[in-house]
Amino acid sequence: LEFEVRPRQTYVITVVRGGDTRVLTRRLDEGREELVEVEFPGPGGPIETAAAKWFAAGAGARPEFPAALDAQLAADEAAAREAVWRAYRVAPIHAGRRQDFAHRKVRSGKHESPYAVRWIGQRPKNGWPLFIAMHGGGGVEKRVNDSQWYHMQSYYRAHSEVGGYCYVALRAPNDRWNGFYDHYVWPLITELIRQFTVCGDVDPSRVFALGYSHGGYGAFAIAANIPDRFAAVHASAAAPTPGITPAENFRALKFSFMIGGRDRAYGRADRCKQFAAAIDKLRDRRSDVFDVTMELEPSRGHGGLPDRDKVRALYPAVRRPAPREITWHTTGTTVSDFYWLHLPEPAKGYRIAASCRDNVITLTTHGADALQLGLDARLVDFGKPIVLKRNGQTTRHTLKPSLATLCRSMLRRGDRDLAHTALLR
Repeated sequence: LEFEVRPRQTYVITVVRGGDTRVLTRRLDEGREELVEVEFPGPGGPIETAAAKWFAAGAGARPEFPAALDAQLAADEAAAREAVWRAYRVAPIHAGRRQDFAHRKVRSGKHESPYAVRWIGQRPKNGWPLFIAMHGGGGVEKRVNDSQWYHMQSYYRAHSEVGGYCYVALRAPNDRWNGFYDHYVWPLITELIRQFTVCGDVDPSRVFALGYSHGGYGAFAIAANIPDRFAAVHASAAAPTPGITPAENFRALKFSFMIGGRDRAYGRADRCKQFAAAIDKLRDRRSDVFDVTMELEPSRGHGGLPDRDKVRALYPAVRRPAPREITWHTTGTTVSDFYWLHLPEPAKGYRIAASCRDNVITLTTHGADALQLGLDARLVDFGKPIVLKRNGQTTRHTLKPSLATLCRSMLRRGDRDLAHTALLR
């Protein structure tokens, strides 16, 4: 295809082949021609082909996989995961999602949010990092929240020198005081991420969230409830909300928050200091957990915090999708997965501490009787027995990875790195 374009402008080029998407940016000088090459993977192997048929079939008509494919999965789980992810991304099940992406909106249940998007710099090899920026405002008139949303579309400075990325300014789904930090938000953000990883050529290991004031409250709560979706999260001019921001949920996430020492409304500064103290207590002098940083600006109030270059600070982070230690304090009924833990019927107030080392899984639970564990070769050696110690009781299990389990979990989680190959009930 040939196009004539205006010089000295940056163009976003989206190429779709059979449902697979590549997004590129190019800026041309006057009088210059450029050939843009787009790479797509070649024909899929047996696992990708079988997974594609599985995703395309209806829920009651999905085929069983031959044992030979399970053996191929066991021999190279990482390659199988990539193959299933490719099949999932191009599956016809995403027709509605692709339509929403084209119209720049995200939906979950009865809630809907528009967003503005910019691609900055050049696409990295593994896809675009995604930065989700959330505006201030909250419980004010629509025109005020709209104005705050427009401001957020350029609030965080562009830093193409660190590498390319996708910047999404998300409008809160309503004009309530807690529009970015109620229980309907976690599924909405999850769907936004899924939309961009499926339709926008985004790298699922490089997703970030950041927000100011109302959006900062959202960043706190989103980080606490779905930390497994992010490489890093930052909140400014906000504080943790009681009941939906448990400190123990930050064990495996890189998180930072900036607060003015004079930002005393609603107890913001004091609550941030209390949260930092709670994190320090949970960290207990370890350096490998709770990568949480408080940035106190003693002389500042609620506005004018020096956070506009946070994209540059967050950019190097990469997600940890399968940490060996997890602590999960559930806050409601809308989140059923937390890293490699799964609750078929989540409820508020469950507490789970989980670790997995040397094929020994140790669980301490309060509630969560139906807890399930999504395991794979990143956590266990399937060639050896798996020892489960739960609340002092020990059982032994032999598990085999299966392609069906990988496809089912990929469908449920919609994420390359959060899918698993075996389920321990």
